[in-house]
Amino acid sequence: MTPWTVPPTRLHRWGSYRARYVTGLTLVVLGVLATNFTSTYSLFLLAIGPPLHVLAWLILPGALWRRLTVLVPALLCSILLLGGADFNGVFAVLLACWLLVRHRPWLSYLALIPSITMSFLLKDALNNYDQNWVGYLVGFITTAAASWLAWWLAGWSAGRRPRSPRVANVNTADPQQI
Repeated sequence: MTPWTVPPTRLHRWGSYRARYVTGLTLVVLGVLATNFTSTYSLFLLAIGPPLHVLAWLILPGALWRRLTVLVPALLCSILLLGGADFNGVFAVLLACWLLVRHRPWLSYLALIPSITMSFLLKDALNNYDQNWVGYLVGFITTAAASWLAWWLAGWSAGRRPRSPRVANVNTADPQQI
C-alpha cells in the first residue's frame, strides 16, 4: 500500500513547494512561540512574533485568497493564546486555518474535534497561571496529531482507502497466488 501524498500542485513563481512549506510551517510555529513567550520583561518578543506569523502565512504554498483569508484570524488567535489555558480553543481555529490553506477536503475538518475537545477538558483541569505551559504543550501536540489525522482523512476521501492487497489481487486461475 502506498501512502497518500499531496497531489501535484501548480508551479510557483518563486521557491519550490517543499521549501515554502517547510519555511512557512517553521515560521508559523516560531511566530506563535515568540508571541506566547512574551512577558513584562520580554516585550520585544511581541514585536517579533506577530510579524513572523504573518510572514509565515504569506510564504506557505497555496492559493493567495486562502492565505489572505486566514491571515487575520490566525494572527488574532496566536495573540489570544497569551490569555492562558482558558483560550486553548484557538488551537482549533489555527488548525482550521491550516486546513484551508492546505486545500484539504471537507471530510478532513473532522480532525478539529480532538482539538475542540481538548480545549474543554483543559479549561476545567488547569486553574493556575503556572500551569499554562501544560495547556500550550497539550494544545500543540493535539493540534499536530489532528493535522496528521486530517492528512489521513484527506487521503481516505480521495479514494486511497486502505485495502488488503492479498484479497484484491487473488487470481483463482493461478494456484500459486492463493
